[in-house]
Amino acid sequence: MKVRHFATTSHTAPDTLDRAANWRLAALCADAVYDPETWFPEPGDRMGARDAVRTCLSCPVVSLCRQAAAEEERGLGQVSRWGIRGGLTPAQRWAADTSTRASHGKGGRQLAPCGTPAAYDRHVKRGETADDACRLAHNKRTQEQKRRARQRGPAVPDGCGTTRAYYRHLQAGEPVDPACQAASDAYEQQLTPPPGPPECGTRGGYQRHRRLGETACAPCRQANADADRRLRNTGTSAAA
Repeated sequence: MKVRHFATTSHTAPDTLDRAANWRLAALCADAVYDPETWFPEPGDRMGARDAVRTCLSCPVVSLCRQAAAEEERGLGQVSRWGIRGGLTPAQRWAADTSTRASHGKGGRQLAPCGTPAAYDRHVKRGETADDACRLAHNKRTQEQKRRARQRGPAVPDGCGTTRAYYRHLQAGEPVDPACQAASDAYEQQLTPPPGPPECGTRGGYQRHRRLGETACAPCRQANADADRRLRNTGTSAAA
């Protein structure tokens, strides 16, 4: 078996740890001084998350921890990632994963700047007042679409109450009627179904009890304790 050695540079394991798996012994989270819950702040606890990230960034093996997290969580969704690892939050690790849709502009892309047709559509969808640059871009797009439509010949538009009619209203700058809005909402829900609540007996169930201010049930407390033990021993809370 090939043994990897690590040089004593910044954020790497010391020379005394001759095997790749032993770098976890030098991690700050393995020190009994720190509470394991430090790296699992409650949703919305920004102060707790910042404290955990600050501690991680001072860890001598933060880069190795970040690399291990990327390998172990490769391809997982954002809701399947837990805690602060390698100085990154679950959302940051998901956005940096090249094997997820986030790296291809699905959920991680930047908003279109003002002065573009996409920005105008965004203003309309949010009920905002479009600026002059966005309206100008929208008018140019509409004129181009009309020019192409004249070249193709008359087209028979779909009736209201469909997704196509919803986008036709947006492109023409018309008010969206309730039937078209409902059709668009139903279509988007089919594309991105919301995840169901985590079940009891899992770490997600334990976090749900804590978030709702409930007393965690025995299976959830046991699942959370098992996940903490796996994290301390293996560096990941996921079961083998």
